[in-house]
Amino acid sequence: MRSLGIDIGGANLKVATAEGDFRLIYFPIWKRLGELESTLRRIRDEFNPDRVGVVMTAELSDIFPTKAKGVLTVAKIVQRIFDDVHYLDLNGEIKRYEDVLKNPRRFAASNWVASAKFLLEEGWRNFIFADMGSTTTDLIPVTDKIEAGKTDYERLKRGELLYFGVLRTPVFYILSEFDVPLVPEFFAIAGDVFVVTGDIKPEDYTCETPDGRGRDVEGCMRRLARAVCCDLEEVGDDYIRAMGKAFRNAMIEKLVEGIKQISEKFKLDTVLGCGIGEFLLEEATELAGLEYISIKERYGEVSAVFPSYAVAKLVEFFEKF
Repeated sequence: MRSLGIDIGGANLKVATAEGDFRLIYFPIWKRLGELESTLRRIRDEFNPDRVGVVMTAELSDIFPTKAKGVLTVAKIVQRIFDDVHYLDLNGEIKRYEDVLKNPRRFAASNWVASAKFLLEEGWRNFIFADMGSTTTDLIPVTDKIEAGKTDYERLKRGELLYFGVLRTPVFYILSEFDVPLVPEFFAIAGDVFVVTGDIKPEDYTCETPDGRGRDVEGCMRRLARAVCCDLEEVGDDYIRAMGKAFRNAMIEKLVEGIKQISEKFKLDTVLGCGIGEFLLEEATELAGLEYISIKERYGEVSAVFPSYAVAKLVEFFEKF
């Protein structure tokens, strides 16, 4: 029996089997909702699963009038593609489509629950689960249970959801000023910075660029120059590299602050980190004076899409009992 986990996000589809085979597909749902069914059919044909576990964050996209409508729309499409489908709710319980229909909000923004619940099932205790992706960062306190708020709003309020990531975050959100204020225009994003700093490769910059041009170092530098109303030739490469370093440091500082806040509140001194931003999480954890454990080192490359892997494993566990 082959279990497949699917994490349907607003910007990415993340798919993994319980054995660790995975795919990460850039999929801006606000542009491509009409393609979701055909994309899921291709995933079904590639993996041929016997059962599927689903978590989602796509419902927050403004293509949907409400989050409940988003959950119902996505679940309805999933039901047309797969036969044996399980959904994870915000309490960490495996449910069926009928339960989604009764209370769709209970299944909104549920992907982080899968990861934390799976780690608990694996025997981990007393840690901060940290997952840094393209758009957001989760900092989930776990003792012998999941201690986090149940909604995105609650988690934002409690510092358990940081709305920035490694690729899609506008530079002015993190770095409001360099030698001049950065302009609040969609000129450059975090992906531009981390290509320039060398933390990621151009091929890792999987989302669209703000200007629709290339992801090479020069292209990224040109976009960053626009953030201070300049051409690259006006400020030069050294200036842009210094700006990139300042942005990186500012993001690290925000992560350190967030990690310390959760650590002190729940008396936790260990961070289990994953996601494409793990290089930042590790550095921030060390600066915060806590122990860092890499999920990538323990579970492999599937850590890049850990919620989908986690829900695949949870469905597998569920079927055994």
